[in-house]
Amino acid sequence: MSKAILCGLFVSGALFLATTATQAQPAKDSFPQFCEEWMQKLAEREKRNRSLIDWREEQGEVRGTYVGYSNQHQCIYKETPDSTPLGKITYLEVRYEKRGSTREEAERNPPRALETTEVTEIFRYAKGKWQY
Repeated sequence: MSKAILCGLFVSGALFLATTATQAQPAKDSFPQFCEEWMQKLAEREKRNRSLIDWREEQGEVRGTYVGYSNQHQCIYKETPDSTPLGKITYLEVRYEKRGSTREEAERNPPRALETTEVTEIFRYAKGKWQY
């Protein structure tokens, strides 16, 4: 087992620890898997969001919206100047709408994208794992 050397830096009364390259390699090696697991969590959240649609009747039509996520994403690993491992995941968050003359029809109809927002999440590696 390799040993990491930690350097402390006090800034505004808080202690910040910088890791050496011995901790950076496990972070770099584990980030792709962490990224894919994160995207799977978003897929599960989208499935839950679809099951909780708040259906509303407007002008003789049933409508419901929910938030989903694109399958396309970008995972980038980098280290800060003080050697802190960081991971960045960028993906699209999409607000979808489903419509129909009845709720059953709306549920069967394909969703229509109403709004798309690019999301970037930044994670740090500390205590042997990715933090969020």
